[in-house]
Amino acid sequence: MLNLLEEGFNLGLGVASAACGKVDELVKSTLDKVGVKVEDSTGLRQKLVEEGKAARERIASAAKSQSAKLGEYLPNAGKLDEILEKLAKLDADIAEIKAALNK
Repeated sequence: MLNLLEEGFNLGLGVASAACGKVDELVKSTLDKVGVKVEDSTGLRQKLVEEGKAARERIASAAKSQSAKLGEYLPNAGKLDEILEKLAKLDADIAEIKAALNK
């Protein structure tokens, strides 16, 4: 699941990166149509960049929150080792019981 989230996020960043040049053209075109002066466009661009950073932080926070929730349901490495040890002991106990029954 984390791989899917990461892949989706990377896909979005890739699309955004590829579209970066087109966005500049679109912004300039839109500013010309709306009649915003170039001097004013710098402030608008900065505001959009700040909103993008805030969105990125919200995404990162949500991803951390979801991964923490996922960690509650999946055993970590230490628990996995403990489970494997218990399983090996149970296998040994079963083999011992079978051997005793076959005598």
